[in-house]
Amino acid sequence: MISEFPLFCFTTLAGLSAGAYVVGTVFPVGKGTKRAWLFPLVCLVLLGVGLLGLPMHLGRPERLLISLTHPTAMIAQEAYWSMAFGVVLLIDFAISKVKGNVPRALRVVGAVFALVLMCVMGNAYFVSLAVPAWASWTTFPLFVLGDLAMGAAGAAVFDHVIKEHGTKSAAVDGDAESADVSALRLIKQNAFLNTKMVLAALAAVTFVAEAVHFDGIGLSAIPFALAAIIAVAGVIATLAGREGKLSENAAVWLTFVCLFVAVVVARYSFYAAYAL
Repeated sequence: MISEFPLFCFTTLAGLSAGAYVVGTVFPVGKGTKRAWLFPLVCLVLLGVGLLGLPMHLGRPERLLISLTHPTAMIAQEAYWSMAFGVVLLIDFAISKVKGNVPRALRVVGAVFALVLMCVMGNAYFVSLAVPAWASWTTFPLFVLGDLAMGAAGAAVFDHVIKEHGTKSAAVDGDAESADVSALRLIKQNAFLNTKMVLAALAAVTFVAEAVHFDGIGLSAIPFALAAIIAVAGVIATLAGREGKLSENAAVWLTFVCLFVAVVVARYSFYAAYAL
């Protein structure tokens, strides 16, 4: 296991949360159902579990408290923006649960915090001049585009599960209006599907760029090339679902698995460079 494993967990899970929320702000997840509150809740849980990686990385929880007193420290900045994003998620969840509709402005603020968090996570490694593999422009798109790509796939999964359950429950209860939420699903919106495929393709290009960078400094480029291939498979899965070659359920889950695995492979290899 790599020594930076806690940070790997933090950036992957928090990145999935942030990426999904940004995409979910543009394409509302769970819209038209009574369970839309599940989306901010899941994002909050992912962020919370990921945040456990920060004190684990430092060895003792009190060290994180000490780090928070130094605003210029990158780990402190990651914690600050994670907390800001987490507060928005908590408010979003509370309002969604009680009222159902969330102010658009709140979602926009949360999306901005999420984007900043992704950039801060990338910058934390970009400024690590002691690790040549990290101090490269490719570090930023590796984190930001990777998070957005798997976040878009995650948003599709959340939306699909919420509305699938809502449709079945409505059918049992005889609620015809709620039973028709399938027409509102993200996976039936070409704009969303095109966005998801573009983000996945950009992530694949980023993995190739990282592969070239690693190869240029004498490190293995194979994991990043593999990640790029897996990301392309995610694009193909989405396209196959849109064209009816795969069932909606299969396309949604296969795309998410491909993009999540692609990001995990690329990010794990990125962190492994610390020991080389």
